[in-house]
Amino acid sequence: MLYWEKHDHDQNQHHWYCVTFDHDLLGDLVLVKSWGNIGRRGTRKEKQVLQSADDLRACLQVIGEQREADGYAVAGVGWSG
Repeated sequence: MLYWEKHDHDQNQHHWYCVTFDHDLLGDLVLVKSWGNIGRRGTRKEKQVLQSADDLRACLQVIGEQREADGYAVAGVGWSG
């Protein structure tokens, strides 16, 4: 699990973005991205089936670069497996 937060106090905007990954019941490697506003109900979620661990590493690299470019900071890293 990777978790980012972005806080823009001037605009009163506080966002979060989370990426998790695991194998599903069919054994496929699945990446799940979810995001939303801190303190508000409702989230958006997107799932992506990957072919290999190399694909997962590449996706995580791109996502991390995108979050950083958008002003997010890593707020948590963990594993729930």
